[in-house]
Amino acid sequence: MNEPKQPRKLNTGSASGRSSAPSGSTGRRINRSSSPASGSGQQRTVYHASEQPRRQAQSPRQDQPQRQAQPAARRGQPRRRPKKKKSPLKIALISLLTLVAVVCVGLFGLYQWVVHSISPDGGTPSINELINTPSEYKGDVVNILVCGIDYEEGRAYSNDPTSNDGMTDMIMYVNFNVKEKKINMLQIPRDTYAGEEYSTGGTGKINAVALRNEGGITDLAKLITEQYKLPIDYYVTIDMQSLKEIVDLFGGIEVYLPQEVADGKGSHLPAGPHNLDGASVEFLVRNRHGDGYAQGDIARLDMQRYFYQGLFNRIRTATVWDLAKLTPVALKYITTDIPGDTLVSLGVSFLQVDSANIMMCKVPTYSAAERYNGQSIQVCDTTKTLDLINTYFLSYTTPVDSLNVPTLATAGSSTDPNVQYMGQLDTEAEGGSASEAG
Repeated sequence: MNEPKQPRKLNTGSASGRSSAPSGSTGRRINRSSSPASGSGQQRTVYHASEQPRRQAQSPRQDQPQRQAQPAARRGQPRRRPKKKKSPLKIALISLLTLVAVVCVGLFGLYQWVVHSISPDGGTPSINELINTPSEYKGDVVNILVCGIDYEEGRAYSNDPTSNDGMTDMIMYVNFNVKEKKINMLQIPRDTYAGEEYSTGGTGKINAVALRNEGGITDLAKLITEQYKLPIDYYVTIDMQSLKEIVDLFGGIEVYLPQEVADGKGSHLPAGPHNLDGASVEFLVRNRHGDGYAQGDIARLDMQRYFYQGLFNRIRTATVWDLAKLTPVALKYITTDIPGDTLVSLGVSFLQVDSANIMMCKVPTYSAAERYNGQSIQVCDTTKTLDLINTYFLSYTTPVDSLNVPTLATAGSSTDPNVQYMGQLDTEAEGGSASEAG
């Protein structure tokens, strides 16, 4: 008869550094206890795993010193790696990037505030959609009416003698073909006859329409659309007083003058290249007297283009700090109904337009014309103007057959539209500067 089987003993010794547990064992210490086996009189051994870490069940290798026991509070926690010291260069770079990020966020917030301030929701009249650019060209072409308001000190233009309301002495129609990256600008002389459909305060001149009618600048936009068949999407008004501040904030504007500008009273600017300050620019854009100004306001429009050429070049090189300095000027002197996102988009698109694709011209007018209420006025040459508009301002759509511009009896010949591109003016200015240097 066979001897009864004895319970199997588990070898828990660690003297040799090996465990007798089979491969795949947990390697943990085992506590055992005996309990009666089910259905037999034999004892069954039950093994219980200890909670100690499994690596403690194994002995260290003989050829390595035994590690010291770690405190119980730190058992099972990952070891911390020693901190690396950051180099001064890396710290400086991180600080610089942080500063730049803060400044950029601040400037963006400032810009957004300015945009919403000059085009407030509900606070500024908007151009009627009936005179907007046709919907099929939306986004590709934008037409804007830009007006300079002259608040000449000491002159009251409205019926209120205590007011100092100004007239739109600078009227420019801007056709911005965003898709083709082209800009065409049409100057409308301030003394152009506007007819009698809109009030002009008895002057008959187009520069009084915005002041004398309830709709203000929107009525002027309607008149231009009705008479010249030009669609208008938005408007921008700029106080002419702002020119002085803008120029001075820029540190002056490089302007080339092809001839002397004088008022016959002792004030003058010689021909040649100049860095004009604010007061000099104001004199240049307002003067319409003196030698070479036989045509008065018409000659002034031609000379103003040289200022625009210098101003555009300066804007293209403006920094974010220049724009930040101009913020108070924009808030004080500029009003527009252009939405903020559209304004940003147009600004970015403008910087992509080459000066060779920026054109300026003016409405051809007769200076020898019948007077209106004793006022000397300019009468539009409708034939020349129709051709000008179809060629440069309605080239993306169907040409128009006629204009609705009012006329009076005229004599002699009309002025030339004087089509010029900014690229030509750039070349002329560079040649004049080189000649002066030589």
